[in-house]
Amino acid sequence: MARLSGGGAAKGRKAALPSAQELMSAISGQFSRPELSGMFKVTGPQYKGLPAAESYGEFDEIISVINANDTMQYYDRAGQSYNNLAIEEGPQSGEDDTAAELTVVPTSTTNPERPRTVAAGYDKEESKLTVVFRDGTFYNYYEVDTNEWAAFKARVSKGRYIYQYLDYKPRGPADVSSISQAARKAFYRFSRGAQLHYGGKQPTGKPSKPKKP
Repeated sequence: MARLSGGGAAKGRKAALPSAQELMSAISGQFSRPELSGMFKVTGPQYKGLPAAESYGEFDEIISVINANDTMQYYDRAGQSYNNLAIEEGPQSGEDDTAAELTVVPTSTTNPERPRTVAAGYDKEESKLTVVFRDGTFYNYYEVDTNEWAAFKARVSKGRYIYQYLDYKPRGPADVSSISQAARKAFYRFSRGAQLHYGGKQPTGKPSKPKKP
C-alpha cells in the first residue's frame, strides 16, 4: 500500500513521522477486517482523516486509551438520533444526505471529558459539513461555505461554533446506511480515544518542541 506523506523517508532527509496508515496497521488487531473496511469508507483512501502519531511509541498509548471503558461512555448503543432541541430542516432539493469524508479526527474541544463532537469533515462540492456527535450520530449541516468550514476547524470549541452559526443552517442526520453499525462504532472508538489521548487538542503530526532546561 502507498505510504502517506509523513510515513516514509527519502534519501538525505530525516526519518519521517509515523503516518495515519501505519497507525491503523499498528492497531489493526483491535478491530476486525469489516470494521477497518468500514472506517476506510468514513475517512477516505488510506485513512487520510486519521491523525499521524508523533512517535512509534505513541501507538501503544493510543491503543490503551481506545480500549478503556470511559472511551465509550457517551456512545448511544440504542442508535437514537442526536437531538439538538432545534427544528431540523434537512437537505434541500437535490442535496446529498450521505456523510462527507471525515478529515478532522479527532475534533478539538475545550472539554475533552464531555465534548460536543468527536470528528468532522467537509464536502466542498456539496457545501456540506458532517460532524460525529459524542453519542456517535453522524449529522450534516448544509449550505456551509469554505470560509465557514475554515472557521469551524479553527475554533477550539466546535460545539460553540455549531450553536452560534451552524444550527441556523438546514441540517439533519446523515444517511450512513452504507456503513455498518459495527464500523461506525469502531470509528467512534478510535476517534474518541484519540480525542482523550490528545487532551482535546487537534493533533498536528509534527514533532513536539523540546522543553527548555
